[in-house]
Amino acid sequence: MIRVLEILVSILIVFLLAVVIGVFLPDSGHIERSVEVSNPVRQVYDSVNNFRRFPQWSALRANDPQITFERSGPESGVGARIAWKSEVEKIGDGALTIASSEPDSEVKMALDNDWSGTDKVYTITLTPSTNGRTVTIKWSYDVKYGWNLLWRYAGLYIHGTPDRLVQDSLGNLSNTLATFPNADYRDQAIEVVDVQSRPLLLIRAKVPRSLDEIAIATDEAVAKIDAVIQKAGLQKAGPLTTITTNWGAENYVFDIAVPVSSDTFTLDGKEFRIAAAPETAAAAEDADADESADATEGGTGEKVYQPGELDERGYLVVTDTIRGTLSYGGKALMTDYTGNPAALPLLRLMERAYAETHGYAYSEMGTGRPYDETISDPATTPQDEQELKVYLPVTIE
Repeated sequence: MIRVLEILVSILIVFLLAVVIGVFLPDSGHIERSVEVSNPVRQVYDSVNNFRRFPQWSALRANDPQITFERSGPESGVGARIAWKSEVEKIGDGALTIASSEPDSEVKMALDNDWSGTDKVYTITLTPSTNGRTVTIKWSYDVKYGWNLLWRYAGLYIHGTPDRLVQDSLGNLSNTLATFPNADYRDQAIEVVDVQSRPLLLIRAKVPRSLDEIAIATDEAVAKIDAVIQKAGLQKAGPLTTITTNWGAENYVFDIAVPVSSDTFTLDGKEFRIAAAPETAAAAEDADADESADATEGGTGEKVYQPGELDERGYLVVTDTIRGTLSYGGKALMTDYTGNPAALPLLRLMERAYAETHGYAYSEMGTGRPYDETISDPATTPQDEQELKVYLPVTIE
C-alpha cells in the first residue's frame, strides 16, 4: 500500500512540475527566415499574392508527391485561398487564405491545419535594397498557444516541421523567381482580355533588327496585301497586326497581318476559304523560324505551293507570298502603349514576366505567339507617338 502511495505521489509531483514548467513556457511561437533575390519587388509581391504557382514552389509537394491542391476565392489578394489534402501525417490537410496584403510590401496568410495553437499566420515581408537591385524576402510564422499547456510544450518543436517548411518553401520561391524575365512591369498596366479569332491575310518577313528595316518590310507587305484585298472584294476588318516569331540577336522574324472582313473570297476565279491552322503544324514550323523565313523569301530547296494549298504551317496559300489563317482566339495579356516601337521587345518581356508571376501558361509558338496591333496610322503619326496594343496569348486554368 505504501509503495502504491509513493508511486501516486511521484506521479503527482511530476504532473505539478510539468504544470509549473508549462506555465513559464512561451504562450506564443515565432520563427522567421529570409532570402535575397534580384527580381523587381512587384514580381515578388505578385508571386506571393496569389496561389496559382504555390503548388510548384511550396515545400509541401516535396514531402508528399501525391498531395492535392484546390484554389478558391478571388484570383489574388485578400480572400484568395488554397487548400490541400495529404496522407502524410506531418503534412495532413490544411489551407492558406490571404488575410491582408500591402502592394510591394507585405502579404499575410492565415494558416488552417492541425499544428498546435491558434491564430496561425504566415507573414511575407518584402524589403527592397537601397539601390533597388535586390529584394529581401522575410517569411515569418506566428502562432498563439494561450494557456493550453500541451500546445506550449508542442511549441518547443516549432523549429521542426514548421521551420523546415518555411525555409524550404522560401528556397523554392527564390529558385522559381530566378527563372522569370527580369522586367519591371510595375508602371505598365497589364490586363487579361478575351480575344476574338478573325481571318487574316499575312506575309512572313525576316529582316535585321532595325526599326527602319522593319518599317520597310511592313510597308512592302501591306502594299501586297492591300492589292489582294481590293482584287478579292474584301475589306480591312482591324488594325495592322505584327506577330512575332523570333526576336533574334541579329534578325527579326515576324508576320505582317491584316484582318479581313470574310474568311471566304474569290481571287482570279478561284475560291478560297481561310481556316484555323493545325496548332502542331504551326508550332513545329515556328520552332525553326529562320529556315522558314528563308523559304518565304525564296531560299534554296523550298517547296513551291500553289494557291489553295496549305503550306508547312497549315496556312492557306493565297499567292506566292501571302497566306491566310485565323488569328488567335482566347485569353491574352494586353497592355496599351504610346511611344516609339523600339520599346516593344521590353513590353513583350514585361508581359512574359507578368504571366510567370500570376501563373498563366504561354507558349510563344503557333497561335500562342505574341503580337501587337498598330492603332495609330504610321504614315501620319510621329514615330515617338505611335499607339499600339501589345498582346501575349495565355492559358488560364
